[in-house]
Amino acid sequence: MPKHLLDIADVSRDGIDRLFEMADEGPQPGALAGLTYLSAFFQESTRTRLGFMSAAARQGASVIDMGGTDRLRLEPPEDQQMVLAGVADIAGVRHWDASFAGKLASRGRCCVVNAGASGISHPTQALLDAYTLTRAFGRDVSGLHVFFVGTLLRSAVCFRKLAAVLDIRVTECRVDAVASQSERLRYQTELQAADVIYVQSLSATDYGAPDLNCPSPHGPALPQWTVDAIGRSEGRIMHALPRGPELPDSLMWGERSLVAAQVEHGFSMRSATLRWLVQPS
Repeated sequence: MPKHLLDIADVSRDGIDRLFEMADEGPQPGALAGLTYLSAFFQESTRTRLGFMSAAARQGASVIDMGGTDRLRLEPPEDQQMVLAGVADIAGVRHWDASFAGKLASRGRCCVVNAGASGISHPTQALLDAYTLTRAFGRDVSGLHVFFVGTLLRSAVCFRKLAAVLDIRVTECRVDAVASQSERLRYQTELQAADVIYVQSLSATDYGAPDLNCPSPHGPALPQWTVDAIGRSEGRIMHALPRGPELPDSLMWGERSLVAAQVEHGFSMRSATLRWLVQPS
C-alpha cells in the first residue's frame, strides 16, 4: 500500500529522526527517477507548491502541475479524486476541504502528502520548522521554548503536536492592542524567556475557502508594545510566510531572524519527504 503524510501522527519518532537525516542529505538526483509527481493545489501557494515541484524535478521525477482550479470542470470531489489517484505516483494536495487529501489517500493508488488542509493541518510546514530549529540549535531540541505570537494557525497546530514528540515547550499569546497592563507584563516575561519567537499571520484568511487571497491576505501590524518587547528579547524570530505588517522588516531581516533559513530548509525537507514516501515502511 502507498505511504502517506496526512498528519504528524503518520510519522513515528524514528521516522521524524530519519526525515531530519534525509533532509541533511539534500536533494538526491535520480532518487525519484521513473516516478510522477502531481501538484494538486486547489488553493494559492508559493513556497509549498513550488518547493515540492522543485524537489520532485531535482530528484528525477516527472512533474504534472494541475494548474488553477479555474481550469478544472465543476464536478463532485469524489470524481476529481478518482482521476487524481490515477495520474501520478505521488500527489501533493492543498485543499479547502480538510478531508480531501485523506479521501484521495484512501483510494490506495498513490502516495499523498498533505500540503495544507483547510485550517486544520499543514504537517510539512511543521516538520520544516522543527528541522530549522535543529539546524539552529543542534539536533537535540528537547527543552527548547517556542513562543507563538498570535492565534495558532494550521501549521502551528501541527507544530504543537510535533513539539510534544520532540519535547519542545510551546506557549502562545493573543495579540491585542488594548491588552491590560498585567497581560502585557506576563507576555513580555514570556518573550524574554523564549528561545524562539514565532510570529503568526494576523490576517483574517479563511483557510476553509477556495481563495486565500480574497479579500486580503494581510492583517494588521503587531501592537507597538509587542514589537518593542520582541526587540528587547534575545529569541530567534520565525514566521511561516507570507508575511504582512505583523512582521516588520526590522524583525524579518535582523540577525536573529530564521525566516530565510525556514525557506532554505524547506527545500531540503520537502525533498526528504518525497523520498520518505516512496521508501518501504
